Amino acid sequence: MYSWEFKILDEEIGKIRPTSYILLHELDPRSRGRDLIFELIRKKLEKDNLLGFFNISYPLPLLLKILKKRGIDFEKYLDNNRFLIIDTFGSIYNLRYDIKNVWYLEGATSLELLSIKYAQVVKAHKEEWAKLGLFEGREIWGVAMDLSEYERIFSEEGTLRYIEVSADVRRRHEAYTKFPKGTNIWVYSGKRSRVLPSIYRRSHYVLRTRSEITEEGVKRELLVLKTPNLSEFKRFEYKFTDKGIEMWLAD
Repeated sequence: MYSWEFKILDEEIGKIRPTSYILLHELDPRSRGRDLIFELIRKKLEKDNLLGFFNISYPLPLLLKILKKRGIDFEKYLDNNRFLIIDTFGSIYNLRYDIKNVWYLEGATSLELLSIKYAQVVKAHKEEWAKLGLFEGREIWGVAMDLSEYERIFSEEGTLRYIEVSADVRRRHEAYTKFPKGTNIWVYSGKRSRVLPSIYRRSHYVLRTRSEITEEGVKRELLVLKTPNLSEFKRFEYKFTDKGIEMWLAD
């Protein structure tokens, strides 16, 4: 079982089953839900695990600035092959950078072809991990940030088709059958569309962040809506401090 990298989550909802799919729905940007994921990324890499980041939302220079600001030594982890970035944003908009272990999708990037091209990149990198003997004793993680960007680029209907095709590719492609499977996090932001229920249904764990303005300032909540074991949701509050992220069970 894998840690959430937040002790209270491990204690209150249990640790994560390997190869699970996790949905983090950031209901509003003010909740800074994706920062919880960046914190998980930082800690997983510091523990020498393997992680692939599917960059859908950011120009690469901005993403690298965000990683650095979140305390993630991306240069170190890219260089030692523990970390890779699949730069979907740069592939779509033809903004490419020659950086070790930053991968791009070749040719057309339509949603009909996207899932198989992802699989080809994952297979190529897993082959490198296998040659270097990096699988043994390490967790494997994939983070996609964020899926709602597909709707803005390709439409809601196209995104639903992509999700269907992608699920089939993951069942069949040797990137996922020949090599160890990862545990995957899907970040989704913004309004609820038909895409969100589709991702919800496929996820083993569903978390939602939201916020409100109070007299004391911004109140941020994490709702755990779905896990393999819980029958009722749990609510947590969290805040950002100079020492990191503090989280506690809500009253």
